[in-house]
Amino acid sequence: MLTAVFCIFMTLSAASWLLNRQLLATIEASRRITTVLQAYAVEESSLRQLHRSVVNLPRYLGEPGADAQWNRMRQTIATQLRDSVTVAEKMPSGLRNAEADLRRAERDLARTTVDLVRQAQDRPETVAATLPGFEGALRRLEYHRDIFRQGLRQELNARTMLVEALTRRALVQMALAAAFMLILVSGLFLWLRRRIIRPLMAIVSAVRAMSVGRALPPLSSIRRPDELGELARGLHALSAAAEERERIQRQVEYLAHHDSLTGLANRVVFGKRLTEALRTGRRIALLAIDLDGFKGVNDTLGHAQGDAMLRRAGAVLTEAAREGDVVARIGGDEFAIVHHLRPEERDASALVERIYAIIAADPGSPAIRLSIGIALSQRHGQEGDELHACADIALYRAKADGRHRASHYDAGMDEERRQRNWLAHELRDAGQRGDIRLAFQPIADCATRAVIGQEALARWTHPVLGPISPEIFIAIAEENGLIVEIGQRLFLQALTIMRQWPAHWMMAVNLSPVQLRDPELATRMLATIVGQGIDPHRIEVEVTEGVLIDHRETATANLSTLRRAGMRIVMDDFGTGYSSLSSLQQFPFDKIKIDRSFIRAMGEHGPALSIVRASIGLGRSLNIPIVAEGVETEAQHAMLCQLGCDQIQGYLIGRPMAFQSEAA
Repeated sequence: MLTAVFCIFMTLSAASWLLNRQLLATIEASRRITTVLQAYAVEESSLRQLHRSVVNLPRYLGEPGADAQWNRMRQTIATQLRDSVTVAEKMPSGLRNAEADLRRAERDLARTTVDLVRQAQDRPETVAATLPGFEGALRRLEYHRDIFRQGLRQELNARTMLVEALTRRALVQMALAAAFMLILVSGLFLWLRRRIIRPLMAIVSAVRAMSVGRALPPLSSIRRPDELGELARGLHALSAAAEERERIQRQVEYLAHHDSLTGLANRVVFGKRLTEALRTGRRIALLAIDLDGFKGVNDTLGHAQGDAMLRRAGAVLTEAAREGDVVARIGGDEFAIVHHLRPEERDASALVERIYAIIAADPGSPAIRLSIGIALSQRHGQEGDELHACADIALYRAKADGRHRASHYDAGMDEERRQRNWLAHELRDAGQRGDIRLAFQPIADCATRAVIGQEALARWTHPVLGPISPEIFIAIAEENGLIVEIGQRLFLQALTIMRQWPAHWMMAVNLSPVQLRDPELATRMLATIVGQGIDPHRIEVEVTEGVLIDHRETATANLSTLRRAGMRIVMDDFGTGYSSLSSLQQFPFDKIKIDRSFIRAMGEHGPALSIVRASIGLGRSLNIPIVAEGVETEAQHAMLCQLGCDQIQGYLIGRPMAFQSEAA
């Protein structure tokens, strides 16, 4: 638009310049014509003087001073010829022709006058006879001068009229130019207002809106290809980036206070709300909740089903809780509730009943099973950590009592917790003192009962408490991070004893999931085996399916390294977990060990026998040897041989002994 305005302005300026130049040229020509007419008026005076001089010439002849008179007459004629007016070449052709005729008449008059003066000097008596010729030349000159003056006047009139016309044209053009410029300026203003000012004002308003935190209003200039469009698009991109940043900030703030999977409060918010509730002095119940069997569901049915179960559990707890309660996911399959007790409530039994009632009515599959531990602020503590620890102890008791139940904390549980802490301290000292020793239980061929190896088992005899069950001290060692050190020491001790055994005997050792989380476990074990000069093919490693649930990558890498070195990997307690079959698919086990619970119930319950039969059949189909542990009677042995079991272990073959010779 501005370019078009500039072009039109330059065109009008050029037209005005040409018109002014034409007008000035016409005025200049008129001025020259006027000058010529004035010059001819002067010449008329000279001609009249010349005419008087020539007419009086006879009278001056013979008078004193005649020579001076002749000289003045010659000067007048010379001046007349020298000062003849010349018309510009740009005059019309008719006027130039009249001028040529005038010049000829002037030359004729000059010659006639010169001849008359010369004749008057030589023969004065002939002057009268030649005067008519002079008169005729003078009249012709006057005639042509009249014609020429008339042409000049006509040309002057024409030029005057042209000047008037050009002046009127200039005035009209100026008026039109002024009107056009007014229209143009008005149009330019409207164009600027529509195309620039209004979009700029919209952009300024948008910037002001963004500066106070409001959303960016729609900008009509965003599709323009010019600089304003670029500015609008840049502003839109900036607004989008700001909105995205705010969205991310809101999401970060949400994630900082909520669990991303269930939408419940997270551990941080739970701790804060628990502390605030305790500071107010209100009576509250703290519920520590675990989702029973979650790892098995997550592994057998997949992580998507596991996540769905977590969401369902969160929905159940949210539905059961009252307004004002805090339902949180602490981590993994752990939940917690800060429940505000009403004056008529002694504990959280009503809330627990609602939870289990909602679970019972839930048609979803797999079924949700929750273990709950309950601690009360008015009885068990006014500090958040203390109250939570009490609820965790109650939760542990609920799991120990059979799971999917609730347990209220009592002082006996606290004593149990202190007892476990004391045992953890004693266990650390026992490992350093060497109080933890090995016992070996033989493994035999099922058909011949010939011993083919020994399983190394850890045993702890406390100086005061006496023998402590491996189920207790192994769990304590895992909880307190002592299992790796104890396991390495016992493994070295077992290899030292194994060097005394027959060359065809193998040795089975147990590895816990905690040990297999150590990325250096396989390297240390192989180095120990090489250091003792033992063939790795004589070593079997027994693991439960839990090793493939937690830290699967590290555990699988350790087992694969040991297997490549020649060691056999045995799945222990087959059939007791959720994912035994899935574990066989995930890792190529070399042997399967049927849990003693199925062997014990094999003669009493039909399902146990079916499981044993199916397990042995599975081993045959996969070409994997089957070991039955817990064989105590001849009937069990005979039944296992009939089913085709490969190896057996139990009291029928031998009890765990402290020395290899006794175990043999």
